[in-house]
Amino acid sequence: MTAPTLTDQILIKKKFLSEQQCQIIIDEYENLPGEPTREHCPHAFTGEDTWSTFTMKNPTTGGEAFKLIHNAVEKMVCDYQDYLDTFNAFHVMRRISLMYPHMYRIMKYDKGASIHPHVDHDPEVYGSCTINLNDEYTGGDFAFWGGKHKVKLEKGDAMIWPADYYWVHEVEKIMSGSRYSVNCFLRSTPETDEGEENKFDVWVPDNIKQYRLTYYEK
Repeated sequence: MTAPTLTDQILIKKKFLSEQQCQIIIDEYENLPGEPTREHCPHAFTGEDTWSTFTMKNPTTGGEAFKLIHNAVEKMVCDYQDYLDTFNAFHVMRRISLMYPHMYRIMKYDKGASIHPHVDHDPEVYGSCTINLNDEYTGGDFAFWGGKHKVKLEKGDAMIWPADYYWVHEVEKIMSGSRYSVNCFLRSTPETDEGEENKFDVWVPDNIKQYRLTYYEK
């Protein structure tokens, strides 16, 4: 039996969301009030703080799009753990490392937008999940490790992978049209805000909470 490769640890689920579900999330982005925001983080190969050129909005907590995203991320996490089990190679404690979403973000890439090579690593962040919401665009492929492994996601496809300094990835420039997607970082602990437990804690599903009960609350 051969050892699992880096690309083996990337799980892609085709048509994970329906066309109707994707449209609900896209409409949430377009109908939310307020201006979209941008993000910046170090470029993986230079270390320079670099702004990405996509825009993003956070879905309304508890709203239809939020619940749809939450349920999809929950299922992806559970499917991913079951998938990793098939290798008989990974530590069982990884099951308590993807318990809390950092943030649900609806992202829009207009023509010319991209994300520079980066990683999703942060304290307590162990995974990243994305869902592609449309296919009326060209360009915009995922590229891992400086383009050595590329992934083209279609409408409704979801992808999940580990997050640390080794998982360098980017989204290549959009050549035409606009690309919509959802992204979420996955944490082992809830993020806190001014001393209060993060609002996403209430959305941790029972089957994932059980891992916390097993290892933390005996």
